[in-house]
Amino acid sequence: MDDRPADPAALDEDRPYSPADALATIRSQQARVNAQLEPATALFFLFWGVAWILIGVLAYLAATDAISGTTAGFVGAGVVLVAGGASAWVGIRSGRGVAGNSARQGMLYGLSWPIIMTLVGVFVGASASTLGLTGVQMSVLTPAIFALVVGALYSAAGAIWGHVPNYVLGLWIVAVGVISVFAGSPANTLVFGIGAGGGMLVVGVMEIVRRPRS
Repeated sequence: MDDRPADPAALDEDRPYSPADALATIRSQQARVNAQLEPATALFFLFWGVAWILIGVLAYLAATDAISGTTAGFVGAGVVLVAGGASAWVGIRSGRGVAGNSARQGMLYGLSWPIIMTLVGVFVGASASTLGLTGVQMSVLTPAIFALVVGALYSAAGAIWGHVPNYVLGLWIVAVGVISVFAGSPANTLVFGIGAGGGMLVVGVMEIVRRPRS
């Protein structure tokens, strides 16, 4: 008679798959997805934080005639293209291997951005002509309107995925948009760019610092 203890691995193979095992598997997969996506989230905030600050500074310099509006426009467009391209590249790389409801939610949320921002642009343009707003009035209202929409989208993402920094950042961007109106033109562009962009940089650094080291 063999009195040696049974092999734990063999016992595990014979043990039925329990709800606890299923929960452990789900947690393991979620941890893997989080580890894959968190670096991308931090980079998004860093890319766009720098972009918003640069755009705000460029708009201020153009409004004070320190540089021409054409120069500010071309440089600003280049900044947006670089930030957008870098974000897309990181998003595609980090999204590989992620499927299911999370991937579908991310895709739908991502698609909402260009659609909503395009409609906001149309709304702003129509408001200027319909309401007869002056250039100075539009220069104050336009950044604030975009800040309200962007902040709402960020907060919505934070609420959907339970990401508190994203949620708080959205509220901060909305607050910056409101404050920028009180600053008036052209100071509102600095308030908007540095305030919103600086908030993104802070959140991006926080995401990197709090990420577990492998």
